[in-house]
Amino acid sequence: LKDFDIKVLVNTKSLDHIQKLATTWVKGVTTDVEACLNDKYDLSFNLSMNEQSWDVHAKVLAEFKHGPEKVNGELLVADLWSTFLLTLKAQAPFLTFHLQDIYRNILGIKGFPSFETRTQNVSTIAFGFASSSLIPVSEQEALIHAINKNFPLIQFKEISEVDILEDLTRVLYIGPPSFESLTLCDSGARGIFLSRHFSGFNLLPYDDGHVQISSQGRPFSSQLLQPGIFNLIQNAPVPKNFDYPVYSIGHEEFLGSYLKNVNESDESYPVYQAYVVLWNFLLSMSDTNLDINRCTPPQAEKTLELKEILTKLSRLHDYALTSIDTIHQESKSQNARAEIIAGHVKNLQEIDSTFATVAQSHSLLRPILDFYRIRKGQNIGDSLKEQSENSLLMYSEENQALKAMGELFNTILAKT
Repeated sequence: LKDFDIKVLVNTKSLDHIQKLATTWVKGVTTDVEACLNDKYDLSFNLSMNEQSWDVHAKVLAEFKHGPEKVNGELLVADLWSTFLLTLKAQAPFLTFHLQDIYRNILGIKGFPSFETRTQNVSTIAFGFASSSLIPVSEQEALIHAINKNFPLIQFKEISEVDILEDLTRVLYIGPPSFESLTLCDSGARGIFLSRHFSGFNLLPYDDGHVQISSQGRPFSSQLLQPGIFNLIQNAPVPKNFDYPVYSIGHEEFLGSYLKNVNESDESYPVYQAYVVLWNFLLSMSDTNLDINRCTPPQAEKTLELKEILTKLSRLHDYALTSIDTIHQESKSQNARAEIIAGHVKNLQEIDSTFATVAQSHSLLRPILDFYRIRKGQNIGDSLKEQSENSLLMYSEENQALKAMGELFNTILAKT
């Protein structure tokens, strides 16, 4: 966007946090809301999940808008990728796409950056352990001692001691994903990110050469970590019999960043793969071909459970579509019966309440259910007839999406 005259409106708290770590700066950054609202724009994008931004975006004078805004007191999100971004507010179990890919699609940028995989020799290891529940202090000390014994020339630093303005191409970060580690890797370091569960792209770098290791809910053990970390320090593959699931960051054509499992994966990874395929079709109308791995028994059990829930939700959709069709028919009648309409509206409210309960109790289904909750919640249309037509379209679309997800689960289970 270098040829555009841009204003980037951010809140003061976020700006203060970012300024402490940023190595480069974007022209046009401001915290002055009134100044932004006094100008006219060709394009306006709301990339924030903060609800206060909805009112601001509605007041922006722009010919073309993408992103959430409050119109007549109701949330309006016209584009699909911005709707997807809002699903992250409900604490999705993992981040399917990297934020850079999400923003790129909201902005309509079609090009993909190219990367070279980082395989530089390591001279410094930066540790960022923040929680003893992730890896106990004694295990952290044992891991550092073991690395020092096997690689005596490597220096050790706390992440806060690393100057991001220096050449970091020989720095390896080991620790949990964080804003500080993300800044470190964006400045040239490689990263080994430790997580309790598979978390997708949450606070991971965008480019190649980094890995995520999951403990599957258990505190990490130094003894079990050492074979994998020793190999990664030497730019060698992680042993196939490594005790923890490992995911590498790579890129797929027309997809962007993608997390590929190196060995056995977490319970939720097959669902991540299903979401990658489903979201790319729903949001971009593009097909994605991924290698489906053979399910472990726990993965197959979880996938089958989710498939059965989708089947039950599909049956509820049949009732919902019948109610919407009845409302639609009544709305076209000159003698519309208010009591009939009210009864079917109540049916829809009860069905939506059931969907919301399922979303709360089954986090792996929450993203797709929240996506359509937002879509269905937009009261588009000036008349009951127009609103019922839009509802019929949204419920039908959701029904087909959930059936498609069920078919993806069938494909996964067929590999069991």
